[in-house]
Amino acid sequence: MERSRVALPEQDYLARIGEVAYAVSSMEWTILGDLHRLADQLPAELTLEELEPKMTSGIAGAVREAATAADHGSIKDYLTEVYQALYVAAEIRSDVLHARPATHPDQSQRLNRAETRNSRTTGQRFWIDDEWFDSAISRLNEKLSAVERVRPPFD
Repeated sequence: MERSRVALPEQDYLARIGEVAYAVSSMEWTILGDLHRLADQLPAELTLEELEPKMTSGIAGAVREAATAADHGSIKDYLTEVYQALYVAAEIRSDVLHARPATHPDQSQRLNRAETRNSRTTGQRFWIDDEWFDSAISRLNEKLSAVERVRPPFD
């Protein structure tokens, strides 16, 4: 197995990064996987072919447009929870993937992220550390639960 030439932090930390990345991808696929079975209730533009190539926030935007246009009811509720969940997932994924390696005050190697608002840095930074991971996983779990509560049942 070929390994990266960069100095890596401990395996437990790398596993947490992987957990977040995998959780976001799994969330996306669960939602994209619903498209086929719900096709007769969704706008024609919400197809796997249209959405799969998009990034998480792009999928969220397309679903938000569909939710806005949808009639009130269970599909609108589902689409609303889906796009809200995907926006949270996109933010979390972006925080991890756009952070930079740095030496944490405890002398471990951790990712450090510039806080952003409206595509600009605020001058503040935060650590992608155990506290951040716990919060991110909790937020993802809350959003997944919200989607599950309104997810149309399988026939």
